[in-house]
Amino acid sequence: MRKPPATHGKTLRGFSIFKETVVYHESDLERRVSTVIQLRKDVKAIYSQFPVLLYRDAEGLWCEHICDFCVVFDDGEVVAVAVKHDRKSAVMGDLLKRIEAEGFLRKNKNGSTTPEAVHGIRLMTEREATYGAYENAERILRARRLRDEAEYERAYEAVQKFHGPFRFGELLRGCENRASRRTALLLLIDECVLVPETPARIDDLTMLMVRRWSPPLLLTPARRSL
Repeated sequence: MRKPPATHGKTLRGFSIFKETVVYHESDLERRVSTVIQLRKDVKAIYSQFPVLLYRDAEGLWCEHICDFCVVFDDGEVVAVAVKHDRKSAVMGDLLKRIEAEGFLRKNKNGSTTPEAVHGIRLMTEREATYGAYENAERILRARRLRDEAEYERAYEAVQKFHGPFRFGELLRGCENRASRRTALLLLIDECVLVPETPARIDDLTMLMVRRWSPPLLLTPARRSL
């Protein structure tokens, strides 16, 4: 993995910790993408600035592409992620096809190469990592760390009385600890018990519905689409 440079005029450098691994980001978009990926429950590990994949350009010359992230799923599938703004999708689409055409050939630190180093590579843009998706993911990840089982059970019982759309804020009325109740409600959304009407940022005015059945990972898109 490559650690981001210490200084650069147009970066938003930082890191997060995912399952005891430091995940670096070099821009606001990378931070949003990283957080959205971390929300997934089927992700085993995330590595930043890895791997380095080789491809040939239009003139047939070998080039290198450092992937922004490498995602390892619980079942062993490995997907490289390129992060770019949507306006660059056409150019990036061509580059990713060239990488795939070479069989996902990884360049190692010692100069050797490893074929089929990943199972696939995907482009993620601000379309997948909107500010709303990022803020929701960040809040739900925090809620997982602060889970209070007793408050979760109280919130679960409270939502069962609703049989139509209702606002998030309605579930805060009369509760002893609003902060704990918010955490519990975010966990109910995380576990698909509550379903927001839209993917926008969740606030007190967000319309919710109670899902009477909760298939696993329902809110998670198909793995290869990330």
